[in-house]
Amino acid sequence: MDALNYLRSLGGVARTATLLRAGATKREVAALAGLGTRPARGIVALPGCNPDYLFALVHNGVLTCGSAATSHGLWIREAPPRRHLAVAHSRVTAFTAHRILRFPTHDVLPIASIEDTVLHALNCLPLSEAVSMAESAIRAGKVHRALLEDMVHAPRSARARHALSLVTAAAESQPEVEARLLFVARGWRVEAQARIPGVGRVDLLIEGLVIVEIDGHAFHADRAAFVEDRRRQNEALRQGYPTLRYPPEVVWRDPDRLLRDVEELLRSWGRLPFRP
Repeated sequence: MDALNYLRSLGGVARTATLLRAGATKREVAALAGLGTRPARGIVALPGCNPDYLFALVHNGVLTCGSAATSHGLWIREAPPRRHLAVAHSRVTAFTAHRILRFPTHDVLPIASIEDTVLHALNCLPLSEAVSMAESAIRAGKVHRALLEDMVHAPRSARARHALSLVTAAAESQPEVEARLLFVARGWRVEAQARIPGVGRVDLLIEGLVIVEIDGHAFHADRAAFVEDRRRQNEALRQGYPTLRYPPEVVWRDPDRLLRDVEELLRSWGRLPFRP
C-alpha cells in the first residue's frame, strides 16, 4: 500500500494503529510522522489535515450531531461553532459531549454512525437544524424513520420525539423545512410538496390557499424553466391559489417578512384561521 496516499484519504490525520492495521509498516509510519507532526501520542497528522478529524482524535472521540452532518451529506446551514463529539471519558472542556453510541462508528474515520448522528441532533440541536438533518436522512433513505422512532421512546427523549414528529421526509431543501416550521409554529395548516391539478407539485400550501415556493440557486436556470414556472404560477392564480416566492436568504434572514406576507394574503382572502 502507499501509506502517504492512504493517510491523505483519511483526511491527513490518523492513529498509528489505523495505519498499521491497513498494512503500513512501522518504518512507514515513522516516515509519515516526519512529514508532519505527532499532535498526541499515537496520532500522525500531515500539514493541512482535516481540523475536525484532528480535534476528534486528539480528544479521543468521534464527530457526531451537527459536527458530523456534512460528512454524512445531511442538511445543516452551518456546523456548530463548538464541536460535538461522542466520548466515553469525562474530560470535557472544549466541546459538547454526547455519551451514548448505539451503532458502530465509521471503520477508519472519527465519525459516529449516521443513526447516532441524527439521534444526537434530535436531542440536542435547535429545532430547525434537528428537523432538517432528520428530514434529509430519512428522505434520502439513509435512516429508517421507524428505527429513529423506536430509539426516542424513553421519557427523557421528549424533545427528540417532538422534532421527529415534524419530519415529513417530503422537503427538497433545508430552507423549505425551515419555512414550514415557521408556518407550523403559527398554528397554520401546512401541506408539504402539495400536488395541484394543472399546476403540479408546490413546495408548501398554507391553509389550502397560499402557495409558497422556496427558490434554490438553480431556479430559472434556462428559458424553458422560466416559461414553465410562469405558466404554473398563472394557472395556480386562475384556480384561486395565490403564489409567493422567496430565495433561501429571506427564510434565514427575514422570517418575519415571510410570515407577514402569508398572513396578509390569508386575511385578504378571508382564510386566516382563528386560533384561540
